[in-house]
Amino acid sequence: MILASLALFISQQVWFQRHLKLTVIAPSSLGLVTGTPVRMSGLRIGVLNHMTLLPDGRVSLSLRIPWRYRAWLSPRSVAKISSDSFLSQSYIEVTAAPMKPETVPDSFQIPYSKSAGLNELIEGATVTQKQLAAILSSTQKLADRDLPNTLTGLNSAIAKSKTLAGTIQHEIPKVTDSSTALVTTLQREVSPTTAELRSALRTFNQTGKSAAITSLEMKRTLEELRPDIKTSIQEFAELMLRSNRLLKGIQGLVEPAVPPHASPGDGLTR
Repeated sequence: MILASLALFISQQVWFQRHLKLTVIAPSSLGLVTGTPVRMSGLRIGVLNHMTLLPDGRVSLSLRIPWRYRAWLSPRSVAKISSDSFLSQSYIEVTAAPMKPETVPDSFQIPYSKSAGLNELIEGATVTQKQLAAILSSTQKLADRDLPNTLTGLNSAIAKSKTLAGTIQHEIPKVTDSSTALVTTLQREVSPTTAELRSALRTFNQTGKSAAITSLEMKRTLEELRPDIKTSIQEFAELMLRSNRLLKGIQGLVEPAVPPHASPGDGLTR
C-alpha cells in the first residue's frame, strides 16, 4: 500500500515525465509559493517549481508544464500573477500562443505582464471620480450660466417673431386695400379710354372713305379732260389711293382695294 501510494504521488507530480520549463522574471513573488498553480484559459496546466531572487531585486519564477501542452505555448506567450478574488490564493496565468510543436524548445523565457491589483483599481477609481467631478462641474456651469442665456435669446427670438407676425398682419389689409383701389381705378379709366379710342378709329375710317370717294369722282372727271392734263391728275389720284391704303394699314382695317385706273384704251380715247 505504501508503494502504491508513493507511485500515485509520483505520477501526479509528473517527476518522470517530459515537461517544458518556462522562466518568468517578475518584480515580486508576493502571494506565490512553490506549487502555485499555472493556468491557461482557466485550466490548470502546471505548477510553480521554484523561485530565485535576482541581484536587481526581481524574482525569477520557474514554471513546470507537461510536454503535451507545447502546442499552445511558445516564447510569444505572456505570464501574469492573478487571483479569483482579493481573499483567494494567487495563481500564474499564461496566455496561449500556438506554434508548431516541433519548433517549440524545451526551455524558454516568456515576458511578464502586470495585472490590475487593488492599488490599480483604487487609482482608477480616483481618476474616474475626478473625471466625474469635472463633468458635474461643467453641467452645473451649463445650468447656471449658459442655459439661462440660451433661454433668454430664445425668448427674444420668439418675441421678435411675434412682432414680425403682427406687422405682417397689420400691413396685409393695407396692401389689399391698395390693390383693390388700383383695380377700381383701372376699371374706371379703361372704359372711357376704350370709347375714345373707338371714336378716333371711326374718324380715321370715315376720313379714309371720304378720300376714296373723292378719288373716284376725280377719276370720272378725268375722262372729260385733255389727255395731257388727264395723265397728271391720274398720277395725283394714284398718290391719293396710296395714302388711303397707308391710313387703313395704320387703323388695322382691311377695305377692298379700289380698282386701278383704266388703261389707255378704256373709254378715255373718246
